[in-house]
Amino acid sequence: MQSTTNYLWLISDLLGQGATANVYRGRHKKTGDLYAVKVFNNLSFLRPLDVQMREFEVLKKLNHKNIVKLFAVEEETNTRHKVLVMEYCPCGSLYTVLEEASNAYGLPEDEFLIVLHDVVAGMNHLREYGIVHRDIKPGNIMRMIGEDGRSVYKLTDFGAARELEDDEQFVSLYGTEEYLHPDMYERAVLRKDHQKKYGATVDLWSIGVTFYHAATGSLPFRPYEGPRRNKEVM
Repeated sequence: MQSTTNYLWLISDLLGQGATANVYRGRHKKTGDLYAVKVFNNLSFLRPLDVQMREFEVLKKLNHKNIVKLFAVEEETNTRHKVLVMEYCPCGSLYTVLEEASNAYGLPEDEFLIVLHDVVAGMNHLREYGIVHRDIKPGNIMRMIGEDGRSVYKLTDFGAARELEDDEQFVSLYGTEEYLHPDMYERAVLRKDHQKKYGATVDLWSIGVTFYHAATGSLPFRPYEGPRRNKEVM
């Protein structure tokens, strides 16, 4: 059992695992309400301080039904590691939905349209605040069931996100191979030596690949396959 001042969770209740943090299903000590608690590990503290604080600072500014909400920031009682307390989405992610046998060839049209609407709505909110997510993929789109019984999809995992001024660009590499913008793919995967800068378009590409995956049940690009036929496929 691990805990903060107001929340507790079991190590066995793991929801997701990343390089710098794990996410657990936790409960509020007084109310018993369920939350997702993101606990940062020792590796996370090797990053510059501004990078460590980035996810918290980004989530503080956002308030939209298609973005997972941040409720609190606390410290784990024993390790003093930072803990983000967030909205719990009990239905898993878009990735887990796509892994179901019934969706092997893509989502039903009505469900796909919900994904399309919700992801675009969440992304529009990010753009209003000049925020680039940089790791859009089905695994970072959580699913809940609304009061009307319909799915609601929410963007999550803002560990790679950053704020950009109008037309500002960046050179750092983030993202997941299958969903990477072509220029980032060339540098990160093919090891091409170039210093191209990237902007908000990296999210647009990743969204396109995500929608392709949701519509067809398969990816346009497979990992470890070398050069991609980006233009021909997309």
